[in-house]
Amino acid sequence: MNCSWRGPRLRDVLRRADVELENKDKSHVAFASCHTKVQEDDWYGGSIELERGLGKDGDVILALERQMNSEPLPANHGAPVRIIAPGIAGARSVKWLSWITVQSSESENFYQKRDYKVLPPEATDRKTAEEYWDRTPAIQDLPVNSVIASPQSGDTVRLDEAGMTEIRGYALPQGADGPVVSVEVSVDDRKTWKVAELIAKNGSKWCWALWKIRVKMLVGDEQAVFSRATDKAGNVQVAHPTWNLRGVGYNGFGESRDIKVFAHKA
Repeated sequence: MNCSWRGPRLRDVLRRADVELENKDKSHVAFASCHTKVQEDDWYGGSIELERGLGKDGDVILALERQMNSEPLPANHGAPVRIIAPGIAGARSVKWLSWITVQSSESENFYQKRDYKVLPPEATDRKTAEEYWDRTPAIQDLPVNSVIASPQSGDTVRLDEAGMTEIRGYALPQGADGPVVSVEVSVDDRKTWKVAELIAKNGSKWCWALWKIRVKMLVGDEQAVFSRATDKAGNVQVAHPTWNLRGVGYNGFGESRDIKVFAHKA
């Protein structure tokens, strides 16, 4: 979700420690939280590419106990200090930060090495996944995506006098390729698409884009709505993303199904 975070840039912290990018293909910056054991490891950690951490436009920060939507950062959101790495999977934005390490390999933590990876379709269960964990890269950039917030699957919709209803949702760009520039909506099983209105613009390439549109819908018990987003770099949601065991990195069309649509009641 959209939040306001404040704190020093990771880039400035690393440069203060005289860290320089020498080999962008083999350099990483890792984050660790060692305050308590987690389900699959003695500590929680993650890492991103050092090039991203040192980038002028990466906007990776150490969020302090100063501001979250203009309020102090609460403990359940990572106080007193956490990483915020916009555009990157949230698993890398480590809370309750203990230390930062610059290293030649990814974090050795379980949740970097054995989770949050888009495994190939050949990995169909825990056993067949074993041979792919070490050779599949950890997910970093999130894919372009959109979600229909209203109506949701199974909802009931009452059309207005014009036979129309309003559909709302949000969208996010792929990695650093924002902002979202377009969201389209279909109510005829993806045969035609209408462009939604982007609202609550704030100029940040990282932020979710809220959208809305008024459309005509057919009366019936099993109606469906689909959405697809496009970002500034031209990344577009796909109809049928490749299946993966963990279900991560999904960027299929936004969907709301089995919507009961009733005609206007005078």
